[in-house]
Amino acid sequence: MDKKAIQILLKTIKTSQNESLRDWFYWDSYMKYITKEDFEYAKKNSVMYDQENISHDEIGRRIKTAVAKIKKEEVVETFLYSLSTRQLEYRSFLSSYCIGKSLVEHSFTPSPEPNEDICAICELHTYEFEDPIEFNTINYFKYKDGACFDSLIQVLFDLEQFPKLPVVKPVENDYKILADLKKIIEESEPNDRISQLKKKISKTFKSNEGERLGVLEILGVIGILHDDVHFGYDKQFVTYPEREHRPVRNDDVGYPARWWQGKFGIDHEKWEYWFGR
Repeated sequence: MDKKAIQILLKTIKTSQNESLRDWFYWDSYMKYITKEDFEYAKKNSVMYDQENISHDEIGRRIKTAVAKIKKEEVVETFLYSLSTRQLEYRSFLSSYCIGKSLVEHSFTPSPEPNEDICAICELHTYEFEDPIEFNTINYFKYKDGACFDSLIQVLFDLEQFPKLPVVKPVENDYKILADLKKIIEESEPNDRISQLKKKISKTFKSNEGERLGVLEILGVIGILHDDVHFGYDKQFVTYPEREHRPVRNDDVGYPARWWQGKFGIDHEKWEYWFGR
């Protein structure tokens, strides 16, 4: 993708974070910090986007349309490619593909009171559709952290981005990094959790803490990191009530990686499914 357009996106959102604090992620907040010319340039290069009105049901339909055009091997290759190159925009396609494949189209289904404004299947909130949806903060986190997405709005954006990026292929060093990750996970202490694992894999590939968390959360979504009760999206879509949180104050790891411990190791069947050569 165009480097100038990417820098426009990153600078705009970062400036909004520094200046607007609480509401930096709103369209009206970050658009104060970009010129019309820069916004048009970033749009022309498929890095920034106008807001869009999308209904709950349309999101599901568009996800299924987008994921049907993508092959498993393609998203595996983009994930691997991102490990050595640190081109983070390629990393999240793997987990978004897994979620998109397992998603079943559905109409908005209210959760039991007092959460009737939340869809009981996918967790989307009605307030998310009261105003046009903006995608630029999602793309910001793609380029900044290689984030793992699980909101269907994020997944939709990610999957529709896939054909817009140049085709890439992993090299042997990517497979070496993958093998090193596997070895470290398998040799984890029984009580290790993601916080310990993030540190143990820190020398495996160039990354910061947020990027390493994203990689481990992606491995959770695709069914490789889990406990004996909470599983990934590889066989079926995980509904809102099923994405349980651990009973701790700061449960900031995505589902199901938040439940993983070293004693569970890796799911070898899923590892072979995704990464077998």
